[in-house]
Amino acid sequence: MAVAETRGQPLVAGAGRTNRRQRLFAAAGLAPLILWQSVFFVLPVLLVFVISFWRTQSYRMVPDFTLDNYRAVFANAAIWRALALSIETAAFVTIACAVLAYPIAYFIAKKSGWMKNILLVAVIAPFWISIVMRVAAWRLLLGENGVVNQALISIGLVDEPVGFLLYSPVATGIGLIYAYLPLYVLPLYASIDAIEDNWIAAAKDLNAGPVRAFLEVTLPLSLPGLIVGAVFCFIFGIGEFVTPALLGGGKQLMLSQIIQDQFQRRLDWPAGAAIAIVLLCMVFLLLAFSMKWFRQASGEKL
Repeated sequence: MAVAETRGQPLVAGAGRTNRRQRLFAAAGLAPLILWQSVFFVLPVLLVFVISFWRTQSYRMVPDFTLDNYRAVFANAAIWRALALSIETAAFVTIACAVLAYPIAYFIAKKSGWMKNILLVAVIAPFWISIVMRVAAWRLLLGENGVVNQALISIGLVDEPVGFLLYSPVATGIGLIYAYLPLYVLPLYASIDAIEDNWIAAAKDLNAGPVRAFLEVTLPLSLPGLIVGAVFCFIFGIGEFVTPALLGGGKQLMLSQIIQDQFQRRLDWPAGAAIAIVLLCMVFLLLAFSMKWFRQASGEKL
């Protein structure tokens, strides 16, 4: 017995050294990510959080603790209207992207054959161009003398240019759908591509029609991709600034534009910081709920 224990001790010590070495390698691998997140996310957010409790006097920040900025956020009707417009726009963009992205992702994953890689490159190709240039191009398309209005007039659908196509929530929605559609296609493609064709064939062998096989096999198994794409589109949409600023016209402001207005035009950084923190908390809550839905859809234990 004593001999067995003596022989086992080096093995236990060797296993302990292996575990410590693995933990060190894991820590070394995570160190760049932790450093990046600490410097470029945690510290700026902490700075904004601290500033949100300060006050402004004669366009200068005064480090006196106050909750007035947060009281103003919840008491200002303009901020609530901007929040409602941001949520409506983000929800509309998310639903529209889901409807448009599903057939695209399904075709690429199941029907494109040798063209799959080419189509995937085509999906991500818009990201090679600056978002400012892409959104600015929509101003040329949607303007009164733009391509869309000229096409509508030439085919006789309207007699004069349609004014609401540019500098309106409609234009903002179109720009956001264009910007975020690839972000919905890619995770959805990954989910659909992981579905084995044999599973769909088995459902059809059991007398399920194409529609029932889609509803009971393909759609449930692609839910993780749908959820991830929806989270991407909604979160980026609710905090988007460039597209509403270039296409929205400034008549109806989204929450990101209110924040920018507080920082740059009013020079009231504490008030802008308080609105930004409220928006950040909403995003974190949405991420927490979405992770729960994602784990349920993917079958992971909660």
